[in-house]
Amino acid sequence: MAQRLVTGTAGRGNTHKTESNGGSTCSAHLSRAFEQYSAYLESARRICQKVLRRAWPSRRCDDKPGQAARLDGAEMSRTVDQDPIQHDHHHHHHHHHGGIKCHATGEPPTLNAMKPLAQLKSATSKKTGCCSTAHAREPKDAHAGWAMMDGSTRTDEVDLEKAKGQEWIVLSVTGMTCSGCANKMERTLCSFAGVSSVRVNFVMSSAEFRLDDSSAASLQHIIRGVEKATGFGCTRVSTREQSIDVLASGDSAKALTKLPLPGVTQVTVISNKIVRIGYDARVVGARELVQRISSLSCGLAPPGDDASIWRGRRRLHDQLVLTMIAGAFTLPIVIMAWSDNLVDRYTQGCVCLVFATIVQLVAVPVFYRPAVAALVHSGSLEMDMLIVISITAAYTYSVVAFGFLMVGKSVGMESFFETSSLLITLVLLGRLMAAFARMRAVEAVSLRSLQSNKAIIVQGGREQEIDARLLQYGDVVRVEPHSTVPTDGIVTEGWSEVDESMLTGESVPVTKQRDDTVIAGTVNGSGVLTARLTRLPGNNTVADIAQLVEEAANSKPRLQDIADGIAAWFVPVVSCMAVIVLVVWMVVGVRVRGYSGGRAVSVAITYAVATLAVSCPCALGLAVPMVLVVAGGMAARKGVIIKSAECTERARKVTDVVFDKTGTITEGELQVTHEELLGPDEEAIVGVARCLAAGNKHPVSLAVAKHLQQRRGPRVRLSDMQVVPGAGVEAVHGSDVFRAGSPSWTATADHGLIVRLQAMGRTLLVVTRNGEPVAVFALLTRVRAEAAGVVHRLVQSGIRVHLVSGDQMGAVMTVAAQVGIFNVAAQCTPSDKRDYVASLMATPRRPRIVMFVGDGTNDAVAVTQADVGVQLASVVSASHVTRGAADVVLLNGLEGVVLLLRISAIAFRRMLFNFVWSAAYNVLALLFASGALVNVRIPPAYAGLGEMFSVLPVIGAAVTMLFQRIRTNDGAGLCT
Repeated sequence: MAQRLVTGTAGRGNTHKTESNGGSTCSAHLSRAFEQYSAYLESARRICQKVLRRAWPSRRCDDKPGQAARLDGAEMSRTVDQDPIQHDHHHHHHHHHGGIKCHATGEPPTLNAMKPLAQLKSATSKKTGCCSTAHAREPKDAHAGWAMMDGSTRTDEVDLEKAKGQEWIVLSVTGMTCSGCANKMERTLCSFAGVSSVRVNFVMSSAEFRLDDSSAASLQHIIRGVEKATGFGCTRVSTREQSIDVLASGDSAKALTKLPLPGVTQVTVISNKIVRIGYDARVVGARELVQRISSLSCGLAPPGDDASIWRGRRRLHDQLVLTMIAGAFTLPIVIMAWSDNLVDRYTQGCVCLVFATIVQLVAVPVFYRPAVAALVHSGSLEMDMLIVISITAAYTYSVVAFGFLMVGKSVGMESFFETSSLLITLVLLGRLMAAFARMRAVEAVSLRSLQSNKAIIVQGGREQEIDARLLQYGDVVRVEPHSTVPTDGIVTEGWSEVDESMLTGESVPVTKQRDDTVIAGTVNGSGVLTARLTRLPGNNTVADIAQLVEEAANSKPRLQDIADGIAAWFVPVVSCMAVIVLVVWMVVGVRVRGYSGGRAVSVAITYAVATLAVSCPCALGLAVPMVLVVAGGMAARKGVIIKSAECTERARKVTDVVFDKTGTITEGELQVTHEELLGPDEEAIVGVARCLAAGNKHPVSLAVAKHLQQRRGPRVRLSDMQVVPGAGVEAVHGSDVFRAGSPSWTATADHGLIVRLQAMGRTLLVVTRNGEPVAVFALLTRVRAEAAGVVHRLVQSGIRVHLVSGDQMGAVMTVAAQVGIFNVAAQCTPSDKRDYVASLMATPRRPRIVMFVGDGTNDAVAVTQADVGVQLASVVSASHVTRGAADVVLLNGLEGVVLLLRISAIAFRRMLFNFVWSAAYNVLALLFASGALVNVRIPPAYAGLGEMFSVLPVIGAAVTMLFQRIRTNDGAGLCT
């Protein structure tokens, strides 16, 4: 039986005439097949890698169980009906960090220079044709041979079978105050078998990791071990499933944990009054679930804030209570110590001892327990250890001095209980203020808080306002004028204008009518809309975007690694300095100043205590994470979703920006301006063209399919349909082979009609039958309104701008001239686009940082190849593209490119300021506290203010980003 294999070259194909090879595919066909589908095979490989690394589920909550995921652009062999509406396209992408970095040598492509891909050759035999009788020995793994020739790397491979038994765990962590705490948490988690991919964010009070189900350590065992080793409180947070909080206590709460209910996946007692119930929304609805447990609960718990804000407030409350207790007992000590003969020495000593001991007990869970746990379990010295040593030394010395006083011995020692007590109180006060500032910053950029707490549902013609948490699949919601859309949905009735600026940054309202999508958190205008719910609150577009922003904040850029490296040496160095200060001042006291032994020790201890207490690496640890949290949230509110911290740091260095043409520089929808049918059987040709166009998701094909949708024609069935990335689509009808694609791929570029249309700058789709053109469609696309301005601002700032496209040179040059781009490459396959980016990155004269901007159509490999991959999307499709290959997703057009560069530059300046301030503070503070200036010093009692004075400017530098007006209409200095 004859076999046919389509290649990506124009007008060429190979056919097996015989079965002489014993059924095995020849090397030539393997090479051409891998060349033809290399882009999609590479995409598929990295999709699998990144999905497993990120532990993303393969189905959304509204997918049907068992529905198989399909990869667009993969080879299809099927029978296709002519109805284009019946072809469903699921977009699957991959991520930047696992991609190849093919560093070609030589100059970057210029206006008319674009080198084609090197043809793959057999590694075994030169005689590899179909008719060759010699059977070439194939490598054991043909894919491996292709991978080596393609230059790809296979780092971070993941065992697919093993990955099936892994679970992504998210913990809410209380007690972390700086990057040192986060590093301690990370080290502790990594010490458990079966734990991998650990990410900790102390600003958001969260820790995430992947847990192997085959591990001997259970999650509860890990949580208990982490709490014991670190002193932090840990609670698991459900991220994927739906959950509701109900009021129940005592026996009712216990009964709920044991009650078997269909669809309920987890029941957790959150507090003595609140129980959290996780459930599968496809099995049971929220209202139905609440009704079933009504006898054991008092209804829904009061609505809470965003989880990160709620954790911040709980931490703030705990710190406020501790600070007030410490302050209440410290105040009498300070008053007695600083007053003259308020009471006798014995009474003062007794009262101060009792009160100072109470303050020390307050410090036990805050300072002692985490410091000792870190030393015992991981052998590391943390920031808390400096405070523990200083307050212990001051308190112990004071107790000893008080003991000598009570027995009536005078050894020249005076107690100073106010030092340890005031030190503890001031450190707690500093941490309280820092926690408050962090919480306010997180609140200011929180996206989850955009969602409405109430919703109006329509049932049986009646309207009812309910808590938005009680929405369930199948509900129809009514959106009143000037109210917030409760969750994602499809408009079924009404017309209005909706403000989407809180997600896109675009102030112009968007018109919504029947069959349009409305997004959670957006604000309705003056009209009334009725929409059918498509996604539940907590699992909608706003939640997806917020999750991406939080994941970016959890990742560590290179600057954070540098800061962590410095902070790791900070505590040992300061401890050594304190010992040196103690010894030096004891010697000075006895030899120079003539103090007695007791007096010299007393004075020396005050200098050592001040040295230990005043130093603070927390500012250094906060320098990067705080800025990342604010920058990521700020960008998201303006329609720029930054998916990695590394991207925030790298974007300011961009030297070249490469734009895809169709759907990026131009509008996504093309208009058919000219149609020419060249065959006698026009109706049949229309039917075939419609079916071919419907089989490809490229914007050109989609535009032609839409154009032909209403045309009459016979019902056509095609077989052996195959999509060739960046070229077109081919299928068989009867004994004829039909192709629909670009003139170069269909080998019709010399046809007179096609030459004339190309000269007009039109984009063409040519349909051929057995190599002869039978239909030609000319399309015209509109350039995005903001494209020329964005390109101008990029050029003004010194960035080289490029345009690549799979379209013909005439059409590409027309668009390039309209927007002012002079570096152009046309007729590019997806692999060509990737190689174009790689050649720019490998320019030998000076290092280049390349950004690629595409719309996700046939450019996933180029997006992955670039240093900064950017994908253009709409807020409607945001939930689909956030799992894509790009590092950044733009929801508000190309203006987001300029905004990204500006935010990256501003964030870097804030980080740099924070590093400089942290270094300057610690150097000056240590000089003053250690007595290096002799006559000017910081008393040990006031050294506790050091944390406040060091941390607050760092937090302030990040928060002030919110008040800075970011200009995108001025290109000068975008990245400075």
